[in-house]
Amino acid sequence: MSCGRPLPDTPTTVSGEPAAKPALIEALGGKRGLVDSGLPAVVFVFVNSVVQAFAARDAALRAALIGAVVTGVAIIVLRLVRKETLQQAISGFFGLAIAVFFAARSGEARGFFLPGIYINIAYGAAFLGSALIGRPIVGAIYAAVDGLDKRWREDPRLRRIFAYASVGWSLVFASRAVVQGILYVMDRPGLLAGARLLMGWPLTIAAVALTVAYVKRARSRTDSSATAPVG
Repeated sequence: MSCGRPLPDTPTTVSGEPAAKPALIEALGGKRGLVDSGLPAVVFVFVNSVVQAFAARDAALRAALIGAVVTGVAIIVLRLVRKETLQQAISGFFGLAIAVFFAARSGEARGFFLPGIYINIAYGAAFLGSALIGRPIVGAIYAAVDGLDKRWREDPRLRRIFAYASVGWSLVFASRAVVQGILYVMDRPGLLAGARLLMGWPLTIAAVALTVAYVKRARSRTDSSATAPVG
């Protein structure tokens, strides 16, 4: 979210440049990111549920935490073996470590998901705040990925478009925080894992697609209005 004429088979953006949507999705980790980010949580809930049927709650939690950590390490090792980038895997493992710390400290399986709820609240506030002060985060991300001139900040029309998009993203983060917060209060770690998966990468990819479509349509409409003959 490049100047020059693209090759015939290259997806194009609103200005005839490489498509922003695929680039944004790849920047967010691509399809592989869906598995890497969600698998440790799935393993955590699965192991906790299975072991809890045969052992004490504390033992089940310990086994689940070990399973999640082993899964996170396995993801990094697999990427090393396949000589893939480790940036997302390492950042994901750092987030996993925080989740494990919260769960171990609280002694409850639902504690594993509490950092994610806090992060969504923080992101939602940041995106909303950036729109309110006229420095929309979506604009900065879109410009970085799409190669848009940084002077978009001086264009009230583009700032307004990206501000609306940033508000939309704040609602995405807020919806995650609300849904997962309710499930946290209900102490439903299994549903928390499901909500985290369904409202994670699938929702992110959908939001990216809607953002790109909205920006494309808004820019095309305003460009057409600006070039329309008078009289």
